[in-house]
Amino acid sequence: MKRVLVIAYFFPPLGGGGVQRTLKLVRYLEPHGWASTVVTAREEDYWILDPSLLDEVPATTEILRAGGLTSLRLLRLLSKGGATIEHAQERRDRRSFQRLRRVQSWLWIPDGYRPWAREAQRTAIRRIAAGGIDALWTTSSPESAHLAGLVLRRRFGIPWIADFRDPWVGRVTYQPPTKWHDARHRELERAVVSAADRVTLVSDEMTALYRKRYRDLPGERFLTIPNGYDPDDWRRADGLLTATSTTEPSRRRFVLLHAGQLAHRPSARTLLEAARIVLASDPRAGEELTIRFLGGNEELHPEEWEALGLAPVVETSPSRPHLEALAAMRAADALVLLGHGGSADALLYTGKIYEYLTSGRPVLGLVDEGPAADLIRATGAGVVRGASDAKGAAEVLRTWLGAWRRGEPIAASVPDSTARDWDRKKMAETVAALLSSLTEPVRT
Repeated sequence: MKRVLVIAYFFPPLGGGGVQRTLKLVRYLEPHGWASTVVTAREEDYWILDPSLLDEVPATTEILRAGGLTSLRLLRLLSKGGATIEHAQERRDRRSFQRLRRVQSWLWIPDGYRPWAREAQRTAIRRIAAGGIDALWTTSSPESAHLAGLVLRRRFGIPWIADFRDPWVGRVTYQPPTKWHDARHRELERAVVSAADRVTLVSDEMTALYRKRYRDLPGERFLTIPNGYDPDDWRRADGLLTATSTTEPSRRRFVLLHAGQLAHRPSARTLLEAARIVLASDPRAGEELTIRFLGGNEELHPEEWEALGLAPVVETSPSRPHLEALAAMRAADALVLLGHGGSADALLYTGKIYEYLTSGRPVLGLVDEGPAADLIRATGAGVVRGASDAKGAAEVLRTWLGAWRRGEPIAASVPDSTARDWDRKKMAETVAALLSSLTEPVRT
């Protein structure tokens, strides 16, 4: 069995959206003859944890945890004895983290994880020197992981795939404070994509962007590996839901659920305004509609929905284990997908979109034009309104609430043939073939 060394900050027991892609890759590479050594962060270095995900890590996986002073740890140290900046699993203070990102954009390039990446790099050097590593996979964010990969590539000549879950230059939080900072980011990104054997990206739109940005490099260097979903997760979540459904009281409210971390999504305020519009025209909705946010919240503060008179409607719940979040999707009446808006929506989508689309629940996508909007429309799994279209979103809520009152189901089905194309196992098979092609001896 061959072995790939993976550098990924987000890996169990850390939780959140950034974990799933790497976890499922490690899990499903093994049947194709690839074991993994994962260099990752420590449990105390993130605010969302999901230890249940460790059960999915294959026994052949070697996990090496690197420390290093990240900007988050620095903020925690500076806030000791002062205001609380985060409540684990629940919420973060948005203003504190906005200030932190502004400061780190000046001090650390490419991001506040750079000290961690240097420690991860040293850990990886020791492991590669010990032998038995055939290939390298680095994944961002954080982009610092790729700089560690660049050093390893240059030092050992090891085949390397650089995986971009978000754009580096131009991502949602990309705000270089000066032209010099911007130029430095672009210089480092070019160094990474030029040295990597392959660059994988999560959407065709991102792949097209990078091929256009680096026209001097072979187009085949950049390829799309979507996130996908794991059918086994749905089977286990359904079992969990069945086991708990007999003990829970029947629901008498229409539940619109947002599952997952809530950050950098101003469309959340579009949703609140839509709910306000609905309640203004239909006071009865205040007793029947629930908008539930399940997961860590860095975007909204209770005062925002309370000021709109939505206290009886909005609920927040802390982050739960992944399977419990899936069970909550099944138990909801509908799901809402919140976009970043603008150019960000034109390039990418949150990884959970595939779980949304295969949940059997209708999806309201508050996103601007791009791959997420296209997917929702193409599958017929829901409806799309613009990231700032509160009136359009309110009309959808009124329609769905009316159907719920009449006991009418809301159609939301994705063809089985389409869902099969999104299977995480299929994505891992593609990556395994790619790794094997890069590590095969050159024939003369």
